[in-house]
Amino acid sequence: MLNEKTIRELVSMPCFISNASKLAYMLHISHRDASQELLLELLEHRLRLWSNKDVTMAIQRDLPSLRWKVKFAAKDYYRRVNRDATREREKAQMVAHMETHVSSQSETLEALERLPELFNNANTRDWCGSILRFGQKETMVRFNQTQRQFTNKLAKVCKYARQHRQPKQSNSHTKELELLKEWDSIMSNETTDDNDIQDFINSHQDYINEVINSPQVAFQGRLIKDFAHAGKDKFVLVDLMAKREQELDRRTNHE
Repeated sequence: MLNEKTIRELVSMPCFISNASKLAYMLHISHRDASQELLLELLEHRLRLWSNKDVTMAIQRDLPSLRWKVKFAAKDYYRRVNRDATREREKAQMVAHMETHVSSQSETLEALERLPELFNNANTRDWCGSILRFGQKETMVRFNQTQRQFTNKLAKVCKYARQHRQPKQSNSHTKELELLKEWDSIMSNETTDDNDIQDFINSHQDYINEVINSPQVAFQGRLIKDFAHAGKDKFVLVDLMAKREQELDRRTNHE
């Protein structure tokens, strides 16, 4: 557990301030709230295994490992907020879709035929079928549900369907997901250094060349050949890889 002095030093670090500012901008929240969320994310996850002495020493020596942890804690929090927001949108879209009914009789029959594939429970199948046939309000009456009970049931159904659907990912998507998982594993490892990242770049140079083909990267050749001395482009690469993963997630979720 960090003491108050160490926490004050941590939140005063330039990298902490800049990442908190970025979070505040991206999430449209105050800098104070962003700083608090970033600090909690660090304490509960990225710095969970670090002692007060470890953090103090890292601050004094301005260790890259601590700066990386601050950077990725901000990314972790941003991704989680986005993931939660996406789930809420999916629920709202499902309700909207169910309430408007299926546009034709053939589509209705097709949707009803797929219910047994998803749900073994007969009551759940009947409930979903009722929504497709009659909409939310009549379903609540038929199943004697309050608005809260209906919303909770819908959330569970959405979660179950999402977990048991069969994604139709292409081989290229599968390979890219595996590569990005390897990247995430490297970046989340506390012992990772510039040499480890350079080895990854060397092993996947064609892919990295495609990712960094962006005006955001000032010196693409140096970033590929000498990551340790690539300056700000090192952090740009991390941002681009995170965006690539988010875009791939969106694509595969809609296939």
